[in-house]
Amino acid sequence: MQSTCTPPVSPLAGLQCIFMHCRTAVALMCCMLGLATMTPAHAQSWPSRPVTIISPYAPGGTNDVVARLMADRLQKVFGQPFIVENRAGAAGIVGSTAVMRAAPDGYTLLSANNGSLVVQSVVKTPSPYDPATAFTPLVKVADAPNYVGVSSDLPVHTVGEFVALAKREPGKFNYSSSGSGSFGNFMGEYFKLQTGTDIVHIPGKSSASALTEMMAGRIQLMIDPQVLQQRNGSKIRVLATTQGSRVEAYPDLPTIRESGGPELNIVGWFGLFGPANLPREVVEKIEAAARSILADPEARKTLAVAGLVPSPVYSVQFGAMIRDDVKRYQDIKTRSKMVIE
Repeated sequence: MQSTCTPPVSPLAGLQCIFMHCRTAVALMCCMLGLATMTPAHAQSWPSRPVTIISPYAPGGTNDVVARLMADRLQKVFGQPFIVENRAGAAGIVGSTAVMRAAPDGYTLLSANNGSLVVQSVVKTPSPYDPATAFTPLVKVADAPNYVGVSSDLPVHTVGEFVALAKREPGKFNYSSSGSGSFGNFMGEYFKLQTGTDIVHIPGKSSASALTEMMAGRIQLMIDPQVLQQRNGSKIRVLATTQGSRVEAYPDLPTIRESGGPELNIVGWFGLFGPANLPREVVEKIEAAARSILADPEARKTLAVAGLVPSPVYSVQFGAMIRDDVKRYQDIKTRSKMVIE
């Protein structure tokens, strides 16, 4: 780059030219330093304005419980509004994609579950996102226990007895879920792989509609949280939880292993995310706040009432868990030759 100064005609003019160059150089250095420090300084001041938490489902569901609990508690911790925005559509993809595309500044977060992130990333072609790289995992808030329910018309009282019956009569029995490619569909196919049984999937339009079909005797098996609603009814027999340990709220219900069934190491979960490349300072602030929130008995009680088990896992470990989940779901889809309608 050539100098814009003309050759000096006097010692004073020469000094003026040198001063101009020095001033320009100092200005450039200050600009570069400002750019280098702008993001950390911005992150250190977070949150300085309201934060939006997108829930990618309609209001009133379990995901909403988690989103609104975390929004309320984070607002109390940080003194800024945390506003839940329901943005439903495409089984959670619409709201999740909006967060994926948001600026990574901590002012747009996502409250989601493995159904919207992991399941949809595996079943959709092309995949809408890679959950391991498209988001910054912040905290897994809670697990959603699933329960094994069978039609009370069947002469079985344990999972082991049901497996034995299904093996004696392959292809005779049906299971249902909230839809093709749903979490319940994966659970059913994994159950079949683990037990060597031939049970036909009849997709429902929702868990509620599948439950209605089961109560009418047209479906013999469901692995879904909603079967617990009929625990004391006469149409459905709840045999076990798929959790690795008994659920605190229902200590009399055995685990699937205790009931003679297979290990089903797929767990439904709910968690909080940001867009990819969220500043580390923001991640650490949210993680510290979440540790305090999820240690509070009242917050844990709110989750338990919604049928959830508080089970916090934080950023780094949560990210590793999601990567493992993606591999496991892809393996189940391939091995079971799932056809997504």
